Amino acid sequence: MFIVPMSSIIGQSGIGSVSKSLDSTAAVSGDKSGSGFKDMVQSVINNVESTEAATKVDAYNLSIGNMDDTHTMMINSAKADVALQTMVQLRNKVLDAYSQVMNTNL
Repeated sequence: MFIVPMSSIIGQSGIGSVSKSLDSTAAVSGDKSGSGFKDMVQSVINNVESTEAATKVDAYNLSIGNMDDTHTMMINSAKADVALQTMVQLRNKVLDAYSQVMNTNL
């Protein structure tokens, strides 16, 4: 059985990329193109896609008997679940903000 060091797991976290894009968005507050928000949303979507792909590969490997460490599959499954929940909450917040803007009386 192979044990993955914690430093490599922490370094691959998708949360770090989101916080970096938030920092870059805050640093460039005069930019009116909105690319910081677009990049953040795109990174969340890419994170969901990659974690779901890893979960599918792990499930396939488990089904054919190529996986010795089922804990890795459970960890990847939990990561995919958290990434999907994050994307759904981001979508909900964007839709709420859009509806509030549309309901604003001028």
